[in-house]
Amino acid sequence: MSTVTTYAPGSKVRYGYAKGPAQVAALVVALLLLLTGILGFIPGVTTHLGDITFAGPYSGAHIFNIFQTSVLRNAVWILFGLIGLGAPRVRLGATLYMAGMAGLFMTLWLYDILFGNSDFGGNIFSSNLADFSLDFCYGLAFGITALATSQIALMGSDYEE
Repeated sequence: MSTVTTYAPGSKVRYGYAKGPAQVAALVVALLLLLTGILGFIPGVTTHLGDITFAGPYSGAHIFNIFQTSVLRNAVWILFGLIGLGAPRVRLGATLYMAGMAGLFMTLWLYDILFGNSDFGGNIFSSNLADFSLDFCYGLAFGITALATSQIALMGSDYEE
């Protein structure tokens, strides 16, 4: 026998820290970025960790032996993950964080396409083809998620701000 929970008309559902779809999505993205940045410093997960450089295109370290990484790239992931932990407090902050991360990753993808592992003096990020793809997919996914969750909020919902 299943139980159906009903709410009084006009009542709001309370979800705690992450109160609705936008906040949950922002929290998941923040934790994903934070975890990815931390994994970049863990031996075994990151191969050739002894060959990691602070910045530049010639770092020899690879997360999961796939994604080229550097101290700067890991620090950026951790920084934006930490910033995102505060985003889920309000719906607008969560949506803006998701849209900002989409813009950041699309910009990083463009940067990767333009400079990649070139000898250009301004090239500060290490990246390979897998990084190009990851940055593009993250940017696209975060943008779609920001748009979708903001539309849910615009249509109205039964969760409390």
